[in-house]
Amino acid sequence: MARPLSDAKRTAILDAAARLVAAQGVGASTAQIAKAAKVAEGTVFTYFETKDVLLNALFVRLEERLALAVAGTFPADAEVRGQLLHVWKALLVWGAAHPVDRMALRQLKVSERITDCTRTHCAGLFGTTLQTLEASLARYVDPERLSFYLGRVLITLLETTLEAMAAQPEQREVLQQAGFDLFWKGIQR
Repeated sequence: MARPLSDAKRTAILDAAARLVAAQGVGASTAQIAKAAKVAEGTVFTYFETKDVLLNALFVRLEERLALAVAGTFPADAEVRGQLLHVWKALLVWGAAHPVDRMALRQLKVSERITDCTRTHCAGLFGTTLQTLEASLARYVDPERLSFYLGRVLITLLETTLEAMAAQPEQREVLQQAGFDLFWKGIQR
C-alpha cells in the first residue's frame, strides 16, 4: 500500500518552484526545484507527474491567491473609477507583500507551458469581479482595446509602480496614486 502524500512536501515543492521560476523562469530544472524543496527529484514526480503539471499547479495556486486578494472586497456597486481603484490597490498590496509570487506569476503568464484549460479555470477564479469591471469600463474604453489595457498596460504600469515604491518607500502613497491616475486618464476615450 502506498504511503499517503504529505501536504507539507507538496507545499515545499510549490514554494521552491515559485522561488526558482521567479528567479530563472520556467527553465528552472526539476532537480533544482527538488534541491530547493529539500526532497529527492523523484519525489517531485510523485506529487506532479511532469514538470508541466507542476508549473500548471503553481499557476493555479498563485492565481487563487491573487483572486482572493482582488475579489475579496470588490465594490461591485461602486462607480467604475472606484472599482478600478480597488483593483489597483489590491494588486499593489498583493504584489508588494508577495514579490516572489508576483515574479513567478509574471513568468508563468507568458509561458506556453500553461495550458488553455488552466488559464480558463484561473479566469473563473475571479468570479464576476473581472466581468463587472470590464462591463463598467466599456463606457470609457474602446471594447476592442479593453483586454490590452487590462492585460498589458495595467500590469506593466503596476510593475513600474511597484519598482518605484520599492526604490522610494517614503513616496509610496504618491507613487501609488500617480500610477493609478496615469492609467485612468490614459484609458478614457
